[in-house]
Amino acid sequence: MFEVRNLSVAYGGLRALKEVSFKVSEGFVAIIGPNGSGKTTLLKALAGLIDYEGEIFVEGKPISSLDPVARRKLITYVPPYIQAMPDMNIGDILLVGESLNHSMLEYYVKVFDVDLLLERKVWEVSSGELQRALIARGLSRDSIIYGIDEPISHTDVKYQLRVLEELKRVSLRKRKHVLVASNQLNPLLRFANEVIALKNGEVYFSGYLNEFLNEDIIRGLYGINVKIVNVDSLIDVIPYS
Repeated sequence: MFEVRNLSVAYGGLRALKEVSFKVSEGFVAIIGPNGSGKTTLLKALAGLIDYEGEIFVEGKPISSLDPVARRKLITYVPPYIQAMPDMNIGDILLVGESLNHSMLEYYVKVFDVDLLLERKVWEVSSGELQRALIARGLSRDSIIYGIDEPISHTDVKYQLRVLEELKRVSLRKRKHVLVASNQLNPLLRFANEVIALKNGEVYFSGYLNEFLNEDIIRGLYGINVKIVNVDSLIDVIPYS
């Protein structure tokens, strides 16, 4: 069990998260909501990358008692992009960081076809290729909780499916939590067990996927009309005016 209680984050005078609370069980959790709703802020707060108020519990224990090294091993944040020196190649990027499991890294490098990119400079790869490398590196830390930020925002449809399928496999392992923040409901939702929807820095919805798949809920979240198509667990949320 993974629980967040009254989590708040402020950037100067702006309250980015306002007393956010939720509980999730093991599995794949989709974190969704409009732009600026606090999705990235939430993942960064969970990983201890920004200051926050409130408490986070993993398996009933507060993580505030952990030292920074232990916390980084417990929770991994995977960003959608990074700032890197232009002379660094993808192989260099993969080895930056601590607590890497090199056998897992070798596995994910092959799964996401990053082995074809190792000698290429950062400026020589596409944003989608760099994103796959960052996900491979992040999953190689063998954490209990993974916060994956926009993993399908730059990848093509082939790698969207491959990334989400692999994240689903990770989430099915014992004591694993995979939290995926994304602006793309399709094809993300078909892989999710639970959904946390944020709006204006607050929890708009928290619960199981089948409860979230309601056109009125999604209309209230995004302010648009949608049609939900669910055939053989293939979910498509179609917006219309």
